[in-house]
Amino acid sequence: MKIYAFAARLLLSSTLIVCLILPSLAVAGKILTLSECLEMAQTRNPSVLASMERIAQAEWRKQSVYDNFLPRLNLDYGYTYLANPSDINTGLPDTGDVSVTVHNNYAMGLYLDQPLFTGYRLIESYRLADLGLKEAVAGEELATLEIKYRTVSAYYNLLMSIKFQEVMAATVKQLASHYDDSYQFYENEIIPMNDLLEAEVHLANAKQDFRLASSRTRKARTTLATLIKEPLSSEFSVVDTPSLAPLLVDLEFLLQKALTDRPELKQANYGLESSEKQVALARSYYFPNVIMRAGHNRYGGDPMVDGTGLSDLQLPYETTVGVYAQWEIFAWGQTRHNVNQAEAARRESQQYLVKVMDEIRMEVDDNYTSVQVSYSNIETAKKAVEQAQENLRMNEVRYQNQIASSTDVIDAQTLLTSTRTKYYQAVYHYNIWLASLARAVGAESWEQLVVEGPDSKQKDL
Repeated sequence: MKIYAFAARLLLSSTLIVCLILPSLAVAGKILTLSECLEMAQTRNPSVLASMERIAQAEWRKQSVYDNFLPRLNLDYGYTYLANPSDINTGLPDTGDVSVTVHNNYAMGLYLDQPLFTGYRLIESYRLADLGLKEAVAGEELATLEIKYRTVSAYYNLLMSIKFQEVMAATVKQLASHYDDSYQFYENEIIPMNDLLEAEVHLANAKQDFRLASSRTRKARTTLATLIKEPLSSEFSVVDTPSLAPLLVDLEFLLQKALTDRPELKQANYGLESSEKQVALARSYYFPNVIMRAGHNRYGGDPMVDGTGLSDLQLPYETTVGVYAQWEIFAWGQTRHNVNQAEAARRESQQYLVKVMDEIRMEVDDNYTSVQVSYSNIETAKKAVEQAQENLRMNEVRYQNQIASSTDVIDAQTLLTSTRTKYYQAVYHYNIWLASLARAVGAESWEQLVVEGPDSKQKDL
């Protein structure tokens, strides 16, 4: 009976494990590579698409400012009613009374205005718009770099979560096998009840850990799906192709490249140039505005402005060409205040540029160090896994011969689970740090850094 009870318990335990593990590990749907995910993110993600729209806005803004250099054609139309029209007597023979004003006065004018001088306001405004366009382009580069890093990070986080889930599945399987062995020993009165209970508790905990790992995998898949704009309910898997090659690029090269290519630094430089243009723009109000105007005016006593119904002294139309200047002489020092404000903003932009450069240097150095540490951890963790596997094998053999205790086997399995987890952490964190370093330098990928960088040896930490 004990043999049949044990066989039934073994069958039930194995069935539960299969039902628990297989549905979580099996993922239907399409298989995506890292390059496919990156392409999907760059063409679908709203942050990148929004940055493209900001470029379009800046282009239209630049065109709009350029239009200020061109002549403007204006049309106006007016009506004036005089309650008391007046006539005068000229006293001349055969002339009689002359009409001076009439009740209804309609006027229509067509004007062509061409700015001649605005205190350099137009040219500085155009240069500002051009800098705005350059800043928008740098913003699109920044959005692309950021979404690439986030996609790579989400991609490898998903792979790492899958590996953690597989590790926990293997742990559940091994602890279930150990529990079955313990149950058989208990039934044969070889081990006490507390050893069996210990094995059962650790198996239950492992099952809970597996469910948590499955939940993290689903969350990681959701994060990646959000970045590449795939439906959250879609099922897809990713190709497991982490890089294990060392980064043979010198830190000095990375720092120089970052201080040249980082979009944030470009934006800060454009911001400084813009603040200098703002100073010139504020100073432009010290100068007069000069325009040339050509106008054609028509007058009349009815809405058609056809020249009829006018007073005897009013011409039906007139054409004028002239140059006009307007100069603000006194405004309580407002122009000077605006200039001082613009100069303070320029000094602020200079300090912000220094701040950005310092942050970039620190970011590149931190990422470079993290890459080196993660790469070194891979080999260490790999050897630790081999040793932990051998340790578990030996303790299982010893337990079968009742030389080791159940606790020894469970401790060995816990150690193996921990070392496997650390190994996968080292592998995928290394790839994530590589992507982070590329983001810090302003490169499309870390492979680009290897191609562009000079030959150098990796420095020991």
